[in-house]
Amino acid sequence: MRKRQGILIVLDGLGDRPNPELGGKTPLESAETPNMDYLASRGMCGNTYPIAPGIRVGTDVGHLQLFGYDSAEIYSGRGPLEAYSAGMKMMPGDVAFRGNFATIDDDYTVIDRRAGRIRKGTSELAESLNGMILEDGTKVLVKELTEHRVAVVLHGEGLSDKVTCTDPGTAAEGSRLVVPSALDESRSAERTADNLWEFTQRSYNILSDHPVNKERNEEGLYSANAIITRGAGLERLMPTLKDLYGIRAACVAGDATVGGIAELAGMDYFTDESFTGSFDTNLTGKALLTLRLINEQNYDWVVMHVKATDLAGHDNIPVAKKEMIGKIDTAIGLILRKIDLNSCYITITADHSTPCEARDHTGDGVPTIIAGGDARRDIVTSAGESQFMSGCLNNLTANDIFMLQMDLIGFTEKVGS
Repeated sequence: MRKRQGILIVLDGLGDRPNPELGGKTPLESAETPNMDYLASRGMCGNTYPIAPGIRVGTDVGHLQLFGYDSAEIYSGRGPLEAYSAGMKMMPGDVAFRGNFATIDDDYTVIDRRAGRIRKGTSELAESLNGMILEDGTKVLVKELTEHRVAVVLHGEGLSDKVTCTDPGTAAEGSRLVVPSALDESRSAERTADNLWEFTQRSYNILSDHPVNKERNEEGLYSANAIITRGAGLERLMPTLKDLYGIRAACVAGDATVGGIAELAGMDYFTDESFTGSFDTNLTGKALLTLRLINEQNYDWVVMHVKATDLAGHDNIPVAKKEMIGKIDTAIGLILRKIDLNSCYITITADHSTPCEARDHTGDGVPTIIAGGDARRDIVTSAGESQFMSGCLNNLTANDIFMLQMDLIGFTEKVGS
């Protein structure tokens, strides 16, 4: 079967629900999207699901599914993925957590769970905690990620990932940190819970007096005086896409977590300081880099990821989400002008839905388009959740969308003779 190329554009958290601020439309339905409309008219559309209808997933699981993996088989928690994204090497028996730099008060009540989406000074804050030795000899490794995000690894003997973590939950400002507890009756789980709480308390004391936070306090900014944790997990290896399909793949992203997942999947990860993972990310730069990887470096499959649509959903700012979708559409137009759809297919989808009013991931379907060359076409002519209800991709899963891409570009094996 002849080989072609493919581009997967992931608009993190794209899916939404009708919003009163947008006249009862979703951000995608209300945005100016001439290029996505064009692709919708040239291909297959639908509202697809990361795993199954109604199943909420995190960014980590959503991307594993988009990259063709069964997360039930390989996923052991968000923590190890974050640690890998941060360049941390886990040893057998280590327990990793994903974390946020956050702002808490003296009784551990969460004031802002992202410390005002801190960007500067996080490496210094993480370094002040990295290498901490706990009372029982367990060593704590800490490394900053994108913006407020941070990875934490407990390194020692007799540890377990069967523990609750300290994060009270999304949009749970005003709640106190959760005191970790064991999820089973093992001594290792009890020990790990105690270690996590000791780390949390000692971190608060260290970070509260850190020069970075003293400067932030003087500037009227939220102090990043705590790390709240979730997603405990042990390391688990996974086969690469090269091993599974023989494909040469790349990922363009500004979010270190997504980049780390891509590297675990065997992709080459490309980023830039201007790819911020937020609203000011350099979309033109991402589009141009994607084109270079396709046209000049001849990658078979390139993933271009944009995070800001998810941020707008979490922060309940539908107008900003609508505007960001419009900007992404302009970047898609730049790509369309420089590729031949007869030899390079474009897929647009998301890892999950993040409706603005929900302020969290939901189990809603994800708007999805596959277009190019000889791809089948349905009756949809414009982009939007309600429009896609008439499309032929409805109710498929992220794994299905991955396999359709692999088949279109010629990297699947025939079953039978």
